[in-house]
Amino acid sequence: MQQALEQLRSMRDAVRTPGVAPGAPHGPAAPFFQPPAPQPTFMDTMKSAVDSVNDQQRVSRDLQTAYVKGENVSLTDVAIAMQKASVAFEATVQVRNKILESYREIMNMSV
Repeated sequence: MQQALEQLRSMRDAVRTPGVAPGAPHGPAAPFFQPPAPQPTFMDTMKSAVDSVNDQQRVSRDLQTAYVKGENVSLTDVAIAMQKASVAFEATVQVRNKILESYREIMNMSV
């Protein structure tokens, strides 16, 4: 009888903490499960994208100012920075338009 109880306890322990030997320490001393790292939210992703576009526009503006002041900045660098900022801004506007369109479509759905 006692042997059967010991066997049941060891099976119970094995089920509760798979991969941990019966009698091994539990809890903080022996971590078994690591929670997944937090995923960025949609708002975090959008903020990061807008910040990136803002940085590109700032670089473009700084290069333009440096060129106008006569500093050692080539015109091609200024033009490329302006185009990068322009393309990034246009892409952001298109994403915004798609998000608004999707929002309106969802709001018009009947429940």
